[in-house]
Amino acid sequence: MKNWKSIDDQLGLLKSRGMAISEPIRAKKALERFGYYRLSGYWYPFKQANDDGTISDQFIPDTHMSDAVDLYVFDKKLRLLALDALERIELALQVDVAYRFGRRDACAHLKPHLLQQKFVMNGRYKRWEERYRSFETRSGKAAFVKHNKQAYGELPIWVAVQILDFGALSHLFEMLPMDIQTKIAGKYGILNGKFMIQWMRSFSQVRNASAHHERLWNSHIKDHASVPPQLLEIAQTDQYQVFRYFCLMRFFLKQLCPQSKWHIRLRDHLHSFPQPKNGAVTLKDMGVIDGWEDWDLWRG
Repeated sequence: MKNWKSIDDQLGLLKSRGMAISEPIRAKKALERFGYYRLSGYWYPFKQANDDGTISDQFIPDTHMSDAVDLYVFDKKLRLLALDALERIELALQVDVAYRFGRRDACAHLKPHLLQQKFVMNGRYKRWEERYRSFETRSGKAAFVKHNKQAYGELPIWVAVQILDFGALSHLFEMLPMDIQTKIAGKYGILNGKFMIQWMRSFSQVRNASAHHERLWNSHIKDHASVPPQLLEIAQTDQYQVFRYFCLMRFFLKQLCPQSKWHIRLRDHLHSFPQPKNGAVTLKDMGVIDGWEDWDLWRG
């Protein structure tokens, strides 16, 4: 187990590895507020590579502590922008699922025969229902949950969607009848439910990273999503890098909130990306493509 180190010891270790501490007071405050371990994800790209491709403990020349702190602050604001967009998208999809599926039965989410049967047969629905019940238990003290349980025995779907997280909502969407998936996807200009399912999974990963203060700007999107061929500009982006998902958020919001200026705030924020003197990190590390500002997606 590693030994505990004081803030001064932490700074000394960083200096011994070649990091310049040009603003010692700011550096100390950053370690006190954010912690050595959290900040280590932001100075990692500034580390030198060994001849065998492994990463050493030594920093690239002219690496400053302020470079890592500035990158952390940039990422923090990026996470807030992601949460702003995804909150709107998540709430809209909750309403869509409840409205379309609830028309078939007030408790359609608890009627397996109304879902795609392959998910019932392979156990996916059972696992989803168990997860749903855990959300129900967790939310049991909320007044709206208590009222509906006492009055009706179960939560109608337009109430139930409000206790789900984005991941559980995306799994429910995947099990919906395909005609409902297609109608909801079409509302937002998305070709079909298959693409919508992938987008929702990716959005869920981005949302979780943002909500739990994880590094986002150059993260690897494991639940990556494909893009319909007609979205030529977005199709150029890397499916594993987060810029694609900010493009998809913008596409979604363009249909959902045409007057929104979210994309302008994001565009301005990307322009504020910190520029370290040694060039160890750039916007391309998050998948940004040259000429992106000229896309129709970002105009207006």
